[in-house]
Amino acid sequence: MLSLSKIHFNYGGVQAVSEFNMTVEKGSITSLIGPNGAGKTTTFNLICGEIHPHQGQIFFSGKEIDRLSPHQIAALGISRTFQNIRLFPSLTVREHIAVSQYIRYSSSLIEAILEIPLYREERRMVAQRTDEIMAKVGLEEYADEPAINLPYGLQRRVEFARALAVGTVLMLLDEPTAGMNIQESNEMMGLIQSLTNLGMTILLVEHDMRVVMSISSKVWVMDQGMIIASGTPDEIKQDPRVIKAYLGE
Repeated sequence: MLSLSKIHFNYGGVQAVSEFNMTVEKGSITSLIGPNGAGKTTTFNLICGEIHPHQGQIFFSGKEIDRLSPHQIAALGISRTFQNIRLFPSLTVREHIAVSQYIRYSSSLIEAILEIPLYREERRMVAQRTDEIMAKVGLEEYADEPAINLPYGLQRRVEFARALAVGTVLMLLDEPTAGMNIQESNEMMGLIQSLTNLGMTILLVEHDMRVVMSISSKVWVMDQGMIIASGTPDEIKQDPRVIKAYLGE
């Protein structure tokens, strides 16, 4: 589904990503791990079009995307969450999910003001799909609550619901269990796994090795901007390069 080939990116004189190669298989939960400063967030930014590689190519479902803008990439079906939750402070849970769907619809501002039949039909479809998505991620009872007032774990669910609303097929999760206790982390792992049952592919950056090793089908290990190892969780746990660079003895 996703392929990064010979990617280079520099911040001024600092080489953040170098000779970077990675693939993500459709329907998988793939993890990208490595020490702080390894280049993981830069890689996410490259995939989502926030920055563009100086060299190399990125392909999504056979289409080259490394020169597209973020909204064009989102329209193709790629979305992300951030390490720090980013919600609109004035919107309810329902509104977060609804507003995310309008990238898929065609009514103009004038058509909305005049409430022509096309606009009314699209609003009906948005409302119906919003209810369906809230049910999938367990947010129905919080529909009209300001999302910013929800507990941390539920705010994460709002982020996932928003991604589903966009029509995501590849979701990039940046440390989704950061700051969670064991119970919340277990619930989040279950939710991430349930997303693959809905046809979604997951690329995960996560420092909690219990989470990575429990739910990943493949793990890529990054250090100093380069991939140093890849394999199954069991293979990664025993790789001497990974132990030295990241996991520890």
